[in-house]
Amino acid sequence: MTHRFPSLLFCLFVALVVGVPTAKAGDLDRHQDALVLGRSYSAVPLPDGLITVGAGIRTSTSVYLLDGQLERISAKDLLLLAEWDLLPGLAFSAEVPWHSWSGGRDWLEASGSGLGDGRWQAAFSHALVGGWLYGAVGGGGNIPLGDKDTGLGEGIFSPRASAALTLRVWRGGNLPEMRLHLNLAQTWNQAEDTGYGMSPNGLQPWPPRYPAASAAGGHTGNDQRQVLAALEFRNANTSLWLEYGRDRFLGDPPVSDEEQLATFSAGLRWGLEEGWALHGKYLVSLTQDDPATDWYPAFPEWSMSVAVSRQFGFGGRDRDGDGIADRKDLCPTEAEDRDGFQDGDGCPDFDNDGDGIPDSYDLAPMEPEDFDGFQDDDGAPDYDNDGDGIPDRDDLCPDEPENFNGEYDQDGCPDHFADADGDGVEDRRDQCPDQAEDMDGHQDDDGCPDPDNDLDGILDADDGCPNEAENYNGVDDEDGCPD
Repeated sequence: MTHRFPSLLFCLFVALVVGVPTAKAGDLDRHQDALVLGRSYSAVPLPDGLITVGAGIRTSTSVYLLDGQLERISAKDLLLLAEWDLLPGLAFSAEVPWHSWSGGRDWLEASGSGLGDGRWQAAFSHALVGGWLYGAVGGGGNIPLGDKDTGLGEGIFSPRASAALTLRVWRGGNLPEMRLHLNLAQTWNQAEDTGYGMSPNGLQPWPPRYPAASAAGGHTGNDQRQVLAALEFRNANTSLWLEYGRDRFLGDPPVSDEEQLATFSAGLRWGLEEGWALHGKYLVSLTQDDPATDWYPAFPEWSMSVAVSRQFGFGGRDRDGDGIADRKDLCPTEAEDRDGFQDGDGCPDFDNDGDGIPDSYDLAPMEPEDFDGFQDDDGAPDYDNDGDGIPDRDDLCPDEPENFNGEYDQDGCPDHFADADGDGVEDRRDQCPDQAEDMDGHQDDDGCPDPDNDLDGILDADDGCPNEAENYNGVDDEDGCPD
């Protein structure tokens, strides 16, 4: 199990870097952010007006020196998580565990459980240089909820102060955004009678928390300083990070450098703002025991946690007063014009149809002008310029209405009827425009008179059979009818 999770993180990391599209400028769907990564936190201000609640589970294994023997103790925490991004740059985060363990013996009970001390953190963040360097100051500490007598709590509040820097690079490029986080923190542990040793997950679940410093030859002070560095990669809905942390116990402890707490962790977060998110973390201890000292570093060898969270919108700053919180507003300093066109993006749309004519002058603001030379300055497309009912795309004369006189009425062009010989055949189709068609039922549409339809040499006026040619057989050949 301890080897599979890092492999999964590595595969997800590779997928993020080489295969997952990055967020584009103007996207409204944003990554569900969080103040805390592993043990460190980000100095980039979080979107305000958001509340996040979640639940998770954390498992770990620690090696303890019990009656001269090294024993592995398994622990499990059921976690309640919350974060409130109250104001621009101001965020609160809290975690409360229900702690249980197994595998104890000797002075440590075989198993047990109970409400443990929680942890909280507040941070105020601000941009220092443009959009690439940010700084933050923070405060926090434990939430003394656990029972001190059973080792589930300190019984006293131990404050913590911190400062952070975050450098953002590759922002808006084709690669996922990269962030470098640096943290410096100090905890003033007030429960000095228990000696040195805050674990990366908080208080250990039984007394003594670690062999007391005084019993190992040192004083009882156990204040703690932390230096943390994390490298984070982000895209539209995923964050992956690697983190290194180093703790130093102040004063003159009987603890060697290699016994000071050092950790390496990896984690991921996947989800969208105001939606669901999945979280995963895996931490290993790099601390080693120094046989030359009487103190044993019983820090967790490894710790793995998974959690799910749900984020809700709850107000938020709205600088332009358009009713769209800045975190969702693509134009946070320009009020949305609420004209029914893309009103959810927060940007005013002065030319909805993109035809170059401002909506205030556009008679059809949702339909682009067709720019066909006819009333192009009114912003309304003119699909039938001449109003003859024939769309311009089918109209051979789009600016001249068809006169619907029965002549080529479907072509959209008016037909000016010219008939010089008055035979009812338009001159442009009349093969004999100066001679009237005789309209005798024979080729009447060519406009030419046909005096001898059957071409038998007998004029139709004298031809008894004008459409049948005489056969000239000597029998009544003058009547024009074949015999």
